[in-house]
This record gives sequence, C-alpha cells and structure tokens, in this order.
Amino acid sequence: RELSGHYYRDDTGVEISKQVVLEAKNVIAGSVQNLTIQLHKGEILGVGGLSDCGMHDVGKVLFGLLKPETGEVLKDQKEPVKSASWAVRHGIGYVSKNRDQESLMLISSIADNICLPSLKDLTPFGPISDRKQKQLAEKWSERMEVKADSVKVFCNTLSGGNKQKVVLAKWLGKGSDIMILDCPTRGIDVGAKYEIYELIINMAKQGKTIIVVSSEMPEILGITNRIGVMSNGRLAGIVNTKETNQEELLRLSAKYL
Repeated sequence: RELSGHYYRDDTGVEISKQVVLEAKNVIAGSVQNLTIQLHKGEILGVGGLSDCGMHDVGKVLFGLLKPETGEVLKDQKEPVKSASWAVRHGIGYVSKNRDQESLMLISSIADNICLPSLKDLTPFGPISDRKQKQLAEKWSERMEVKADSVKVFCNTLSGGNKQKVVLAKWLGKGSDIMILDCPTRGIDVGAKYEIYELIINMAKQGKTIIVVSSEMPEILGITNRIGVMSNGRLAGIVNTKETNQEELLRLSAKYL
C-alpha cells in the first residue's frame, strides 16, 4: 500500500499541560528500580530502551499489574493505584505487548471484546443488555474503522492491525482517559502501523493521555512529546522529543549497563 502524508506527528513542539495525571514515586517492582516518572495531561510519553531494560514493567507498574515493593503510584497526585481492576474503574487502560495472549479473547467476537470492560456500565443491575452491547460495539468498531463484516466476527480471523484497533476500541468504549500502550505496533504491517500512529495522535488531540512503551526508537521519536529511557531497570533520563535524536537515546539506554 502507498503511504501518503506525514508518517509522524508534526505538532511535537506544542507545550504540554503541567497537570500530572499519573506518576510513580521511587518505585521498586519487578525489574524496575527506583522509578520516578510523571505523566502530564494530554501528552504522549514514550518509554524506550534496549531489550530487557525494564521498560515493559514500567507499564505494568503504572497500571497496577505489578505491586510496588517500595514507593507508590498515584493518579492525579493523590489516589494510589491499588490494582489493575482499580485502574480500569478509574479511567486507565492497558494494552499488553502480548496482544493475542493478554489483550484479546481470540475465540470471541469483536463485540464481546469491545464490551468486556464496560459490562457493569452497560447494565449495572439485572441481565446484560444485548441491545446496549451491540450499540457500543458498533459505535466503536466504526469509529476505529475495524475492517470486518460485522461485530459478530471472531477476533482470531482479524489481521494484526484490526486486532489492535479492537483493543483500543475496548478502552475508548470504556471511557479511559489514560492509555498505557506496550508495543502498540508489534506484529503489524507498515500500512497498518501508520493507521495506529494516527489513532494514537488523534487520541491525544482529543484530550487522552498516552504512554507508548516501545523498543523502536524511530517510533517513539515520531509520535511522542517526551521520552523516558530505561537502562538496566533504571530510568536513565527523560528528554524532550523535539530536542533529541536516536544517538542520544542509545547513549542513555547504555548508561547503567
């Protein structure tokens, strides 16, 4: 497929809000050592580094999948992120790098996947409403331009790019304001990558706050406002995207090796 227009965002110089919506303070958990990092409202924050640098655990810590041994994770600088279920209820969504194993129910329909986090919202009491599920699924499947004959199609029949759109639709349908995306274009062809980048950038323009964890440095250089570089489980530095380059990111990623 021919790619046209900008591959990456062209507004990285726009000043971001000072409002902190999610942060880790001196956290030790999993492979992460003494992590202190802040996420500002409306920004796209990249987290990158070399293989086994601890970057994937950063996303798990912020979503509540990894409980800190020391330190704390706070939403809006006051509410502790107690668990993944707490995070979901309070507007945080998480997309695992292992999409087929951890982010999707493959032998289930597009509708089932999109509606899963929102079932209690759709029907707080009594039986689950098929009508409301269908409405929600069709709304977000259409908005995310999922290519399928209907929302009844099983997810194991979709391409990698369309699977990822279903995962994003699941959290947007839930109303998540903070999105933690771990390797969002892993296993996706170059044309579909362009679509995912556009979706991420548009989410930020609509007021969503996003973390993109990725080992692909051109990717995080292309779509983020700031980049935190991990090295051997430690945060080696945070740089403004418009003021850095791939060589600087590589230098930081080797800081604690």
